[in-house]
This record gives sequence, C-alpha cells and structure tokens, in this order.
Amino acid sequence: MNLSKTYIRVPMYKNSASVQMTLDNDFNVPDTKPDIERLIQEKGTLHIRDVKPSKDKCLIRGELVFGVLYMGDEGSGQLQSIEGSIPFEETVNMDGLQEMDQMSVRWDMEDLRTGMINSRKISVRSIAVLHVTAVRMGEEEVATAMEDGEDLWAQNRTCHLSQRCVSQKDQLRIREEAAIPANRPNMMDIIWYQENLENLEMKLQDGGVLIRGQLSVFLLYRDETLENPVNDVELTVPVDGRIDFADVTQEMIPDIKIHMDHLNLDIRSDKDGEARIVGVEAVLAAEMNIYQEETLKLLQDIYSPKITLIPEKKQLCLDNLVLKNQSRCPIREKVHLGSEGVRMLQICHTRATVKIDQTEINEDGILVEGVVYLGILYIAADDRKPVNSAKAAIPFSYTVESENIGEGDSYDIFPSLEQLSATMTDNDEIEVKMVISLDASIFKSENIQVVTQVREEPLDFEKIEAMPGMTGHVIEEGDSIWTLAKKYYASPEDIREVNGLKGDELPVGQPILIMKNMEILK
Repeated sequence: MNLSKTYIRVPMYKNSASVQMTLDNDFNVPDTKPDIERLIQEKGTLHIRDVKPSKDKCLIRGELVFGVLYMGDEGSGQLQSIEGSIPFEETVNMDGLQEMDQMSVRWDMEDLRTGMINSRKISVRSIAVLHVTAVRMGEEEVATAMEDGEDLWAQNRTCHLSQRCVSQKDQLRIREEAAIPANRPNMMDIIWYQENLENLEMKLQDGGVLIRGQLSVFLLYRDETLENPVNDVELTVPVDGRIDFADVTQEMIPDIKIHMDHLNLDIRSDKDGEARIVGVEAVLAAEMNIYQEETLKLLQDIYSPKITLIPEKKQLCLDNLVLKNQSRCPIREKVHLGSEGVRMLQICHTRATVKIDQTEINEDGILVEGVVYLGILYIAADDRKPVNSAKAAIPFSYTVESENIGEGDSYDIFPSLEQLSATMTDNDEIEVKMVISLDASIFKSENIQVVTQVREEPLDFEKIEAMPGMTGHVIEEGDSIWTLAKKYYASPEDIREVNGLKGDELPVGQPILIMKNMEILK
C-alpha cells in the first residue's frame, strides 16, 4: 500500500549536567600604575570560548574576565583599575553524548572576591557553575492522514506541534558614539566602566530577527585639568540590528538569549577637537532557538474488509513549546548599608545581578525564588576615601503564571534586569526600585502513536465464514465504533445506520446490532 508520509523532528537524545568550578590566581599591579592603598570594587564575567562535545563528555574552554577598581597610595591619590583574565578548561561528563550533538552552556557566578596581598599584588577568586545542556534532534518518517475510500476506512488524528526549526548562535555588532553632557569636563582617560543591556526586544521578520534596545554605560574618568579626582557620567547608545536567517518567518516563535560578549570604549574628539566623545564598539552574542507551529493530520489506524491491513506503529515523545511568557517582577526595597555606607554623599552608580536559586511548580504556575545582588559605588564624605562601595542582597519571589503545567513538563527561565534605580533616603540607606524580567519557555512532553508502514496479508476466510451474519453486542468500557467494525468485519457507517447512532460516542451498557459485511465472501 502506498502511503503519503511526512517527517517529524523529534529529540533523539537529551541530557543536562551542572558542574561547579573554582577559579583563582594572583596578579601583579602593572609597572605603569601606582601602588594600591585599598580595593574599592570588582566586576567579572565568564566568556565561553569553545564547547567541544565528544563521546560521553564535553570539553568547555573559556575565561573569567575581571576588573578591579582601587585607590592609589597617598603619593598618587588617584583612582586606578586593573583588568585581567583567568582561563579555564572544564570537562563535563554526560553519558550518551556524541560529537555532533547540539550544546548549550550557561553559567552562574556564585561568588567573586578580590583581596590585597600587598601594595603591588592582588588575589582574584571566583566560584562559578556551568549549566550544560545537550540535544540530538532526528527525523521520523510517519504516515499522514488518509481519506475513507471504497472498502477502506482510516482513523486519523490531528496533532498541534511547536517544533524547533532553527537552533543557531550568532553575533550582533554595535558601533556607536555618545557625547558626554555639556556640564562635564573634557576627558583624559577612562578609569572604570560598567555596562548593562536594557529593554531588549526581539522581533521576527521574514528572513531574519530584529533586535532593539539600548546599551547603558557608566564611566569614571579623569579630566584633562586633573582638577577633580574623579568624574562620573552615564551614557546610552541604541541597540538596533538584524540577524539574517533565510528560513525564518514572522509567524514563528522566537526564544532568543542575548549577552555581552565584548565591549571596547575609547575617547574621541568632537568637531571642535575636544575630547568629549566616547566610541562604543560592542559584540552581542545571541543564542537563538526559533519554533514553528504547525498542524498535522496523522494516520492512526486503517481497515479494509477486502484484505487484512496491519499498521506498524511507533511511539514518539515530542517536546512542544506551549508557552512563551515574559513576566515582570517589580521590586521596591530600602537597603541599609551599615558602617560601609556611613556619610554617603552621592550615589555614582548601582549595578545588579539577578540569580535564581530555585524553582517549583505549584497550582498557579512556576514559583521562582532568587536574589538580586547589588553593588553600589558612591561618593563618601571622607577626603581620604572619596569613592567607596557597598554590597547588598535583596531576595525575591515571583510566580510565573502557567496553566496545566505538569511534573513531567520542562521549562527554562532566563532572568534579566529591565529597570534599576537607586536613591538616597539617608546617609547610610538607599531605596532601590527595579523590574526583573523572567523570560519563560515551557515545554509539554507528549507521547503520540504514529503509523510508519502498513503490512498487507490475505483474509482468513474460514474465520469470517464461521462468524454469524448478525451479532448482538453490549457496549463495554473502551469500545468504539472503529474497534467494533474491525472486530466483526463490518463498516462503521453500517453500525451507525443500523443502531441509529450519531457521531462516535457509545453509551456503556447499551446493546447494539452489528451486521457482517457479506461482500467479503463474494
């Protein structure tokens, strides 16, 4: 029998693993920079440079890129910074992994600490967790729906699928310029910077993905006259670009994660020749999974009174994207900075890192609990320590609403910071307002039965002749018109017509008459 067939993409292999690693090293102060009097603030991020899957394990290479802001000794009295990196190579064991599997790696920075060993040397120590996911997709050939024909009846099923059609990593490059405000002095050199991607929006278009938002950059710099020990400014440049994909259409569903991969800042002259322009060159890394919704009608069973048709069936497990939800968790909290924050005159900058500690499915959706870690850089009322910093942690709890999510379903929640502001309420207290974005992708596992082939065998005429021409049957649990027709060599239409039935519902306990199709014996 000739069957019409199609292909369904299914996960042939899925695995995930997490591994914790400790990175530490000592670094000398460059000869061109003054001795350290005290450390003020640190920053750090992981860059994954290479992911190589092989049999039962995955090799991950990357580096911790860090920066340290410090106050120079009394002889210099200047703010300075040190930048450096700690490379790493980690092997993650994953049973069943193969070389061509698709890999995804995300990380959490559990801790980042710096210490002063002496005036010319610092220690850097970080604890990070790598979350590794592997997927191997394959294609299964399945029979599509058939229409009833002469002496042929087919049972079909409609399946609604949301399947991943694009899984790719790419980059978006940003080249912009931003001018410092008129009330700020000309720049001589940049001491320290911190960046944040804000209000990112991803929109699918035919043939590509449009990415829009803004990049906010906070700067500490020295002016040309050296009248002020430090100047601070916050600049914003637009993020507006497109990544092309030939097979993408605007009706598809995007699941895109973006992070900063590289940022370079330089001082440029304006049209008057004054150093008032900051050149911004950034590389954004995008991990893109794009899903397509489609409705398929698949063959489930087939029957003919003229020949024995035996469908070969197979169970497939599909992960369908059933919900793409971006929830916003507002937080408003007063933070007491303690002794570190005494006599704070002005907040220079506040940065935040969102970390999810645990998630749990409840009756309303997915409960997300985590912590926002704050780093506050401020001007202090102490001439010996004009710039200081403080740390704080704000816990949060939020439920991402989702209906009918079960224990066997899977989900992925990606946190990011959408808005952040901090204002002084006292010399040692600030009020923080922020909005956390929780980008949730929820997948429902569904087992479906499909037909791959139909085998033909001759009818057993002796068995059919021995059956009565008319059979009385009392409906039992699990009976259907389809199963009864196959069992008694009848047609579904005859069963409905003889018993005055409409549709396919059969009341349990109801007696019915089933007429054997006598055309079989001719």
